[in-house]
Amino acid sequence: MSRPAAAVLAAFLFGSPALIPALAATGVHAETPTENDRIERAAQVLDRFVGDPGNHGLRETLKRARAILVVPNYVRAGFVIGGTGGGGVMLVRRPQGGWNGPAFFDTIAGTLGPQVGVYRSELIMMFMTERSVERALQGSMQFGADASVAAGPIGAGERGPFADIYTYIRPVGAYAGISVSTGAVEPDRSENESYYGRGATARTILVEGRFNTTPGERLRQILAQY
Repeated sequence: MSRPAAAVLAAFLFGSPALIPALAATGVHAETPTENDRIERAAQVLDRFVGDPGNHGLRETLKRARAILVVPNYVRAGFVIGGTGGGGVMLVRRPQGGWNGPAFFDTIAGTLGPQVGVYRSELIMMFMTERSVERALQGSMQFGADASVAAGPIGAGERGPFADIYTYIRPVGAYAGISVSTGAVEPDRSENESYYGRGATARTILVEGRFNTTPGERLRQILAQY
């Protein structure tokens, strides 16, 4: 995780005194899979989301999305006020059709609600506006401030309230009362350059399409249906 992202996450976590002993007691730490592992797991997560018969609303929303961020291992920890975060990969729709990417991104968020413990989940964020995509590419986008965020519509034909970003979460284990309302998304600059090589930035990967490598092909194939 990059330093700005880590700083934001620390602000969320250490702003809640009740959270600190909970984290210490569990010994939970962020996993650090290889870049190829993260891309492969992201493809598996996306496949599960779009293949779920009950996710018609997600598939309809995806048809209108300008970009998508898939976080295979989204860690949530809290007691009333919590901190969440995880590394993911983003793809952006090309104007002429198809998708560019993936590029590596970090996410952190604050949550409110009756929450106890540390849990993992799978997260998809759909960026519906050019403004939200541009803010994410520029650096640390504060959603809830720079962009509005809402839970994604889940019913057949249901569009839900308009938002710049829709979020879809699949819990791994029970975690009651979760809602993502504030946080940040930013490119993982060091990981993008480490994986793709010199000159690889979120913009050159996702807008200019200069680094569409083979490991991301499965993700692009899934998205090509939309």
